[in-house]
Amino acid sequence: MKTTVAILFLLVAIMPLAAISYASAQSIPLPPPSPSNNPSQETKVAENDRQPPKIEILTTQLDEGKNVFQVKITDESSIQVRQVKFVQDGQLTTVGLFRDKNDVYKALIDIHSPSRVVEVTAGDANGNLATAYKEYDIKPAPDILTQIANAFSEIPHYIQNLFGR
Repeated sequence: MKTTVAILFLLVAIMPLAAISYASAQSIPLPPPSPSNNPSQETKVAENDRQPPKIEILTTQLDEGKNVFQVKITDESSIQVRQVKFVQDGQLTTVGLFRDKNDVYKALIDIHSPSRVVEVTAGDANGNLATAYKEYDIKPAPDILTQIANAFSEIPHYIQNLFGR
């Protein structure tokens, strides 16, 4: 009987931890197809557009490993070139940015220390190019014990949200 109670208690203790770990996992949606493969998207060329696109880097922090990198790119003409460059495993890596909503573009980047700089390049249909970069302090991934302790510290919040108190 004591063994059954101990196993039941262990299962009850582990279930919220598993639920919290699953709920806090970041789900990364698949990017939409490239504009070049989408014939319904019309290229807009503004007649007197001599200004390069404006790039606003929205991502404020990068963690060790995979991250969704976001930028806002605006221009009078259609954006034709959009890419992110960073160092991955000692090699310069270029990743395309995919359009989301409201001129926000996203890319999945896999960055590790000692890499710190991310460069964004954007070009419009008139050939105007812009480049922006940002330097980050790459936040190291926590060790497994820290992850477990953080998950256990979230149990009271999880229970509180579960019962609406």
